[in-house]
Amino acid sequence: MVQRWNVAALALVAVLVSASAQAQNAWVHVRASEGSGENVAVNLPLSVVEAVLRAAPEHLVENGRVRIPEHDTGLSIADLRTIWTELSAAGDADFVTMRDGDQTVRVARRGDQIQVRLTGNDGEAVTVDVPMRLVDALLSGDGETLDVEAAIRELRTIRGDVVNVRGDDDENVRVWIDESAS
Repeated sequence: MVQRWNVAALALVAVLVSASAQAQNAWVHVRASEGSGENVAVNLPLSVVEAVLRAAPEHLVENGRVRIPEHDTGLSIADLRTIWTELSAAGDADFVTMRDGDQTVRVARRGDQIQVRLTGNDGEAVTVDVPMRLVDALLSGDGETLDVEAAIRELRTIRGDVVNVRGDDDENVRVWIDESAS
């Protein structure tokens, strides 16, 4: 099964790195639940998240950008940016379908969302939806950096779901922004 808690951690990091104090009444919420009763609930004003960003060491965040090292795949952020530009121009489409044994992974664009779907022959399913404009903002930098400042500006305009991961057996991760404290 896909490591859902890794996805949850990445979603939380993405929101923490992307938030801003300029949205004074906005709150970021993270809910992660598992069928076994394990639950995580985080509710933070975006101003607190910004304070965490300011406290981040310079080697993590510098001049509003996060540098991501090239991975073993050889795919750089610059390469990813180029691919993203072409995918965005393609409009609604199914981009990737991979079948490996008993699992199928699909990546598609539907409207203003990028959708990732993992299904297994055993009924297992994971669904991820991410707003395209948030990815656009993160990738708007140059070189091997993610443009956190651009993501912050974009995040100010978003209300509702930022990331929503739904798995089988009531295993879910949801990240959203609204004006409520809970």
